[in-house]
Amino acid sequence: MQSIVEQLDTHTNVKIKNKFSRFIILITFSLSLLQFTSCTRKGYPTLSEIKNNLGGGTNLSWFEHKWSSPEDLLNTDLTPKLNQIAQQGFKTVRLPVAFDLFVYPNSSTLQPQLLTKLKEIYFTCYNLKLHLIITYHYGIFDDNSLYNTEMNHVSWLWKQVQQNFKGHGYDYLFFELYNEPTMSAYRWKLTAEKLISYIRPEDPNRIYIIGGTNYNGLNDLIEMGKLSDDKLFYTFHFYEPYIFTHQGADWTKDKTYMQGFTYPYKRRKMPPMSKDAIGTSVEKDYNKYYYEGTKRYIDERMDYVANFCAQNKMLLVCTEAGVIDVADPDSRSNYLKDITLSAYRYKIPMMLWDYDQRFSIHQDPTTIFPSLHKWLKKSKKG
Repeated sequence: MQSIVEQLDTHTNVKIKNKFSRFIILITFSLSLLQFTSCTRKGYPTLSEIKNNLGGGTNLSWFEHKWSSPEDLLNTDLTPKLNQIAQQGFKTVRLPVAFDLFVYPNSSTLQPQLLTKLKEIYFTCYNLKLHLIITYHYGIFDDNSLYNTEMNHVSWLWKQVQQNFKGHGYDYLFFELYNEPTMSAYRWKLTAEKLISYIRPEDPNRIYIIGGTNYNGLNDLIEMGKLSDDKLFYTFHFYEPYIFTHQGADWTKDKTYMQGFTYPYKRRKMPPMSKDAIGTSVEKDYNKYYYEGTKRYIDERMDYVANFCAQNKMLLVCTEAGVIDVADPDSRSNYLKDITLSAYRYKIPMMLWDYDQRFSIHQDPTTIFPSLHKWLKKSKKG
C-alpha cells in the first residue's frame, strides 16, 4: 500500500519539498551568521581596549614640511626610522600630513602618489606592530575663512584618504581629523560635528581623533565636551609650561623672549626677566614658573583632564607633548620623564613631539633619553 505522501498529487508534493528546503536553508544560514557574529564580537577589542593598546608613541615629523617640495617628501623612505621606533619600544606613530601640499592645482583632489605612500607606510607599521595615526596639518579653518568652501575641501580630502584605507586595520589605523584648530570654541564644536557627519557614512567603523580649539588646548577640550559620534578618541596637546617648552622658538617670538629655563624650577637658575616681556602675558608666565615648572603642576593638569573625560565617557589620548631642543639636555630629560609617567598614571596614551627634529626625544643622534625607558616598558605591557 502507498504511503499518504505517495498518494498526494505530484505538484503538491513538489511544492511541499521546495518550501521545506527553503526553510532548512534559511535556518542553516541564520545559525551560521549568528555563530560568525558571536565569534567576531568575542575576539574584537573594545574601543577602550584599542585606546589602551596605543601605549607610548612618537610623532614622525616629515610630511607636514610644507617648506619642502612634495617630490622630495614622497621620495624619502621612512622605513629605517619606523624600524628604529619599533625597536625602541614605541607602540604608536603619529604621522602629520600637510594634505594641501599634495593636491592638484586649484582643486581638492589628492595626488595618487601620496595615497600610495601612506598605504606603504601603514603596511610597514602594521608589520612592525605599530599603530598609525594620520593627522591633517595646516588647515585654514578660522572665524574668517570661507566656511562652506573649507568644509567641503577638508571633508573631500578625508573621503579620499578614507576610501584608500577602507577595510584596513580598524584597531591599528586612526584618523586625527584636524590639527590645532583656532576657531572660537562654539564654532569649532559645530564644525567638528559637521566634519564628522560628512565623512562618517562612508566608513562607519573607523575611529576618528578630535580635540578642542586653541591649538588642541587642554582647557578647550573640556569646554568642547563630548560630541555625538560614538567612535571617537579625544585629544589634547601638552606643552605646559609653554615658557619652558618653547623657549627660543623663532615662530612664537612674542611668547618666548627668554631662554635658559630649567626643569624642574630652580630659583637660582632662572634667566633674568626680559624688558620686552614686561607688561605682557609672558611676564605673568615668568612669575608663575616657580609653581608651574614642577611635577606637581603636571600631575594636577593630567588629573584634571583625565577625570573630566572619565566622568563624561570620553576616551582620552595626548597626540602631542614635548620640549624644544633649546632647553638643556638634563631639563629635557627630566620633563619628558615627568609628563610621560604622569600620562601613564592617568591611563593617557601619549605621542611625543617629535622623534628627531626640533623637539627631538634623542640625547644624541642614535639614542633616545634613558628617562623614557620606564614609560615605554610600562606602556608596552598595557
